[in-house]
Amino acid sequence: MRSTYKQLYYINRNKIKADGTTAIMCRVTIDGRATVLSTGLYCRPDDWNGKKGETKNSRINGVLNDYKNRIDDTYNSLLKANGVITAELLKNAITGVSDIPKYILQAGEIEREHLKIRSVQIDSTSTYRQSKMYQHYLREYINSLGKEDMLFTDITEEFGNSYILYLKMNYPHKPSYRNHCLCWLKRLVYVAVDNGILRFNPIEDV
Repeated sequence: MRSTYKQLYYINRNKIKADGTTAIMCRVTIDGRATVLSTGLYCRPDDWNGKKGETKNSRINGVLNDYKNRIDDTYNSLLKANGVITAELLKNAITGVSDIPKYILQAGEIEREHLKIRSVQIDSTSTYRQSKMYQHYLREYINSLGKEDMLFTDITEEFGNSYILYLKMNYPHKPSYRNHCLCWLKRLVYVAVDNGILRFNPIEDV
């Protein structure tokens, strides 16, 4: 499955350094979702040609062209290997950022990215589609605690029990569905254990 993919290069004229230059940024969009990368290159605002996405400096343009080719090559390699790719996964591959999150909801979004790729490989989207709601309920619960996200190290058995109670009180789902929601949370915790973020699963007995 071919993704809708494009690169866009731009500068922020409102963020000028003391030496009069500003960063050249790259916005990568895949299937309508975008992520921003810093090229590590700088230029003077007056030297930037927004329509062409280049500067008046041929040396900088040469390096920028190499950067563009690197993104293209990485995109094609990941697409060939996985059959599908997302903007975040491409960014992680380019920047070398570790895919080991320390926060629950952050881990959930990364896990869903992996499920999306897996859904293409096995030609079945059911697990990926269901994970959207499991992640939604978990986000609602954490937000109800007054938090945007939560560290794995802050998870306790009480947290797991309270989550089940929250689902019972707010949603008329069958116990089996609540169990699926809990399994999603446990899945994320096991990822944290496997990556050394946690030494054990604190909600094992929930």
